[in-house]
Amino acid sequence: MSETKNLRSNGVLHTIDGKKFRGFLEADENGAAFYPKGKTEPIAQWTYPRLHRMDSIRRGGTSTQLTVILKDESRYVIDLDYGLKLYSYMDGHWADKPVTPRTRGDELRRLAELRGEKIQVPKKHLITRRHPNRSIAGDIGIYLMLAIVGFLMVFPLLFLVGSSLKPLDELFRFPPPVWPQHPTTDNFSDLFVTMGQSWVPFSRYLINTVLITAVGTFGHLVIASMAAFVLAKFEFPGGKLFFGVVTTCLMFSGYVTGIPNYLIMSRLGMIDTYWALILPAFAAPIGLFLMKQFMEGLPTALIEAGTIDGASRFRIFWSIVMPNVKPAWLTMIIFSVQSLWNTSAATVIYSEEKKTLVYALQQIQAGGIARTGQVAAANVIIVAVPILIFVFSQSRILETMASSGIKD
Repeated sequence: MSETKNLRSNGVLHTIDGKKFRGFLEADENGAAFYPKGKTEPIAQWTYPRLHRMDSIRRGGTSTQLTVILKDESRYVIDLDYGLKLYSYMDGHWADKPVTPRTRGDELRRLAELRGEKIQVPKKHLITRRHPNRSIAGDIGIYLMLAIVGFLMVFPLLFLVGSSLKPLDELFRFPPPVWPQHPTTDNFSDLFVTMGQSWVPFSRYLINTVLITAVGTFGHLVIASMAAFVLAKFEFPGGKLFFGVVTTCLMFSGYVTGIPNYLIMSRLGMIDTYWALILPAFAAPIGLFLMKQFMEGLPTALIEAGTIDGASRFRIFWSIVMPNVKPAWLTMIIFSVQSLWNTSAATVIYSEEKKTLVYALQQIQAGGIARTGQVAAANVIIVAVPILIFVFSQSRILETMASSGIKD
């Protein structure tokens, strides 16, 4: 270390293996070194060319925590009494810093300023084209194609809503109109009247569905997230084999697993109970697969930093991992809600007071031609909840897809 222009601050050094050393950090224009108390040889020393990243967090007053990551993957966390002063000095006065890269345009601009020439600033346009090398006809063609595809995707939903607002005579008109000429809400009112005439109240079907959906989704989120965290960030015997089994389970649909689920629930004595639907939802493989793939892209340095700070495994999972994978578990919630909300549970639940909303609406559909309008209104109610959840969370789903291939 240089003997001139050096700064010093007392503090504590934390290493990646959990050890702590009390001493002082000394820095000059060439580098920095941490000396343990009573020692003349540093236990951590680095220069600017070896440095990968250095961050500072102000703890209050003059106390500051420095995080130093070297290019050889060495990592140090140092709590200093006057860390901010050292950080500012090292960041501003260190020698051997790389030269700031300059483009050809920057160099031409510098030479023009030296010659005293007037620099022409390009005009700013209200609309900036993302691909200036593409023709206007190409832009129009792409937007036209996107508009057609978007209309084809939204047309079934538009036709469904329109059918629920049509009077009975327009429902049987051919060719069927997309939107009613005389819209009415009689189909919805008739639906609630019909449901009110059942010996089981309509609210009971709704409560059953909400209960099954909420408990099943919460349990699926907790179990899949914990298992994904272990599979993504820890090595243990059989981990890859277990994840291979989970990936294989994605190949089988609910129709294939229906009989095994029924046999298992029957042996457990859970047929004709809510658990016959909730427990299989806990073990759905799609959530574990999605969370594991997303957690693999989470930087391991975040977990190591939490370990150095003394956080427990559960605290790291709850306070560091889960907030950083929010797009993934929001997407998983959408998939789980859609699956549980649309289930009729006719094969595992027999008691009428435990039936779901979808089952009750399906019974109305079996009422014949006179209930065609009520059937259309029932279909709107069934699809409304998953669609609304998707609309409010679509940005998170897109973020999940965009980040699925990023690795640490």
